[in-house]
Amino acid sequence: MALTFRKNAVAVETAADEKLHVVIALGYGETQGVPHKSKDFSAVSNLTADSPAWFRAGIEAALLAPTAINQQKFSFTLIGRRVRARTKLTFYGRMDLGIAKYHFELGAGKENFDWA
Repeated sequence: MALTFRKNAVAVETAADEKLHVVIALGYGETQGVPHKSKDFSAVSNLTADSPAWFRAGIEAALLAPTAINQQKFSFTLIGRRVRARTKLTFYGRMDLGIAKYHFELGAGKENFDWA
């Protein structure tokens, strides 16, 4: 795959045997954007007052993560020191779950838990 960068645009060319599945934009916009609605912690996790701080931080990071169509159809369950991540079966569900899991790890710290 060849990428051509131009100011404010990127042209992507794929070879005959390649297929483009997704494009992720990285960088800073001209404006800071605006906050979007997020689900409550209780809607995406089994977080309680007794849950460890790292679990709360992981959930918070996952809620801030972008998703394909901003629906946050994922959930995290704490079981001892293990965390189970699930998603509803949607067109982008597995991709969104990967993004949410990555952000969860950033917030929680990979050294604090294992994936179930």
